[in-house]
Amino acid sequence: MWIVVCAVGVSIALTGERYSRRLLCAAGKLIAASAYLAAAWSAGAADTHYGQILLLGMVFCWMGDLFLVSNQSRTLFLLGLVSFLLGHLAYVGAFAARGVSWPVAVGAGLAMVIFAWSVLRWLKPHLDRRMRRPVWLYVGAISTMMAMAAGAGVIDGNWLIPLGALLFLLSDLAVARDRFIAPGFINRAWGLPMYFCGQMVLAASVAYV
Repeated sequence: MWIVVCAVGVSIALTGERYSRRLLCAAGKLIAASAYLAAAWSAGAADTHYGQILLLGMVFCWMGDLFLVSNQSRTLFLLGLVSFLLGHLAYVGAFAARGVSWPVAVGAGLAMVIFAWSVLRWLKPHLDRRMRRPVWLYVGAISTMMAMAAGAGVIDGNWLIPLGALLFLLSDLAVARDRFIAPGFINRAWGLPMYFCGQMVLAASVAYV
């Protein structure tokens, strides 16, 4: 049921984005964000240590979705960035609490260093002085989250964890491109579905602890 609710919310949000209806877009995003919270809760997030920490991260992400409803305000964008940063750190804690293959996490971490360096090099010419440090911290946090997700996924073959993290990671490239490189609906057209799909996949991972 929550997958359907999330899909409806994403459809509403994309319609709002396409026709520049800010209230419609905001309503759709918050419906979809509330759906991934409800999905995690329904899957039993409150019953395990992993699920509880993951749920906390999702609350931070929900707040980030709320702050990023307006893509015109730099202050709200920074608040959204901080909220998602805290969400990623909570996800790192959740994966660590669940159990991680450290050799895999370290190996993935080395790959993510290359990824982070590439992304920061791509973004650097478009970042003013005020935005550089928050963006660097954010890229570091989501890269760490991806590495930890890879390490957590191999413990018992729960590939929902790295899959959800990867979708989240890729969706952030759409946000970065839209905010700093080339704003446009096309970024949201693929970024929003990928982001909410990633969150729903992570919510589903709670059921396989």
